[in-house]
Amino acid sequence: MEHLDVIVPVAHYEPISVLKKSVDCILDLEKDDMNVRVIYVLDITGKTDDRLKFLEGVPIAVITRTSTRGRRAGAINDALDACKQAPGNAPDYVALFDVDSRPDKNFLIECTHLLRSNKNVIIASGARFITNENENIITKTIAAEYCFFSDVYLMFERFDGFNQFNGMIGVLNIKTMRDYQFNHLNESASCEDLDFTQQAYLAGFTGGFAQNTRVGEQAPSTIKDLFNQRVRWLSGACQGLRTYLPAFITAQISVSKKLAWFLALSLPFVAFLATPVVPLYGARLCGKYGLRSVIVRTFGLVGHVWLITLCGSVALAKQVLGRHIEWGGSKRSEV
Repeated sequence: MEHLDVIVPVAHYEPISVLKKSVDCILDLEKDDMNVRVIYVLDITGKTDDRLKFLEGVPIAVITRTSTRGRRAGAINDALDACKQAPGNAPDYVALFDVDSRPDKNFLIECTHLLRSNKNVIIASGARFITNENENIITKTIAAEYCFFSDVYLMFERFDGFNQFNGMIGVLNIKTMRDYQFNHLNESASCEDLDFTQQAYLAGFTGGFAQNTRVGEQAPSTIKDLFNQRVRWLSGACQGLRTYLPAFITAQISVSKKLAWFLALSLPFVAFLATPVVPLYGARLCGKYGLRSVIVRTFGLVGHVWLITLCGSVALAKQVLGRHIEWGGSKRSEV
């Protein structure tokens, strides 16, 4: 029987209401014939934490951290270390979720099937959707953006591109990670997920897109939260280009992967150039949302590409000046 560990890091600022919904969703996932263990990594700031009391009352494993060392990457690394030391069989797969992740019930089954069928795939995930989509125009715009991301995933899957799954939300082949000494995530990287994916592609592995499942997540609902999120993401892109460009140029991987990687990391800095073609993609969304809603989302996307360009400029400036990228919490919705 194969073993799969589910790891969910929970920052100190995450509310208990969202945590409860996370536990309900994760425990309801279909497991097929796998032995699944669920591990929540909880950052706490004091001796009394209602979230810890809640987690201790459900059938899961809990790891507590009294520091924020490495933020999300540090929490995942602590859980990976615990997985290796736990009694019983070491896991064959590790699934990573955030506390706001809402995967379809078949997510684990579809992703592990993809990993079994292709030994070059080190991480598998599905299309993203926004769980708080109808909150305001910001969340509606990001939902439309995620439709575009799903189309890009499909295109890259077909043409041997570069699939980067935000947050590494998906299922990892942990045996492959151990064999190639991908034992820990980079806790100093602005985006540990992007850093890991780049190393994996340079080693000859890929990310696989499971087309029959999805995973939901919350979108930032304020301009401030969206701005801070994208500055951090684009700081990760800056670091990736600076660190891995020579390696990608000389790597023994396909030209299509190299080109897709470079475009994925560089185009957001000139996202405003997409302004004329945004209405064309709006037409693509008509079947999903209807004409009236598409008009609103299309105008939102036009503003969004300019915001992304601004975020890229700020990220570049911070990199040049050597300024630290702050990682703050976002306002959560009750979904």
